Amino acid sequence: MGITCILLGGFTFSFWWFAMFSDSDWGEAAREMLDGGFSLGRNTIAVIEPAVGLCFLFGGLLGLADPVGVDENSPVRSFLTIFVLAMLVVAVLGLVPVRLPGWMYPEWHEERRWRRREQAEWEAKYGSDDEGDGETDW
Repeated sequence: MGITCILLGGFTFSFWWFAMFSDSDWGEAAREMLDGGFSLGRNTIAVIEPAVGLCFLFGGLLGLADPVGVDENSPVRSFLTIFVLAMLVVAVLGLVPVRLPGWMYPEWHEERRWRRREQAEWEAKYGSDDEGDGETDW
């Protein structure tokens, strides 16, 4: 059970990473799937998916605590339990349609990647006198 939870958590967390930070086919598929039938509101990708992934990941570690020999009163076990419960609370709070900062949404990252790509193409075509300080010497 613990190994299954760890694998499921790793898959969920990597799926979230692709949805947030990648323009690849995997990233596009992740965004489309989460905008479709799996959408639980505006904060699905921003809050719910990473919280559920971490919950599975650390819950799997908690599930492996018995076979490894961690006793019930261990601080490690207490930390894992508190962390898993906290991630469950965060996932449930993600259902509330509260507006979060722009950088927490995949659309913001997609727009930023697009702007950087356009800037790089422009600089490759026309060159750049910009030294990164925001000022240009005419």
